[in-house]
Amino acid sequence: MMRISLLALIMTAFAMPLYAQAADELPGEKIFNSRCKVCHNAMTNQRKIGPGLQEVFGRESESGIGMLTEERLHQWLENPKALKPKTRMPKYGPMQDPIKRQAVIDYLKTL
Repeated sequence: MMRISLLALIMTAFAMPLYAQAADELPGEKIFNSRCKVCHNAMTNQRKIGPGLQEVFGRESESGIGMLTEERLHQWLENPKALKPKTRMPKYGPMQDPIKRQAVIDYLKTL
């Protein structure tokens, strides 16, 4: 009986996603909340350290890198200093992964 319970527990653990997320939290939102939220407001245009990101798509960037399109955001998030050498925006590890970067961009589209 104990072996069956242990086996069921192990199988359940492997069936779960690699990271737990709230039912209403998108993968990009999880990354945003762990990395970006410190400096950026998601639901308003109110500035923190960086600009607020509500309705970020299609607006002119505050950093002077041009219109914020999906392509421009990929470039910016992957390597901010390549577009603006003196920016305070750091280069974060998760943003080097194109899948995670796309997840964050997809989340930004919802704002």
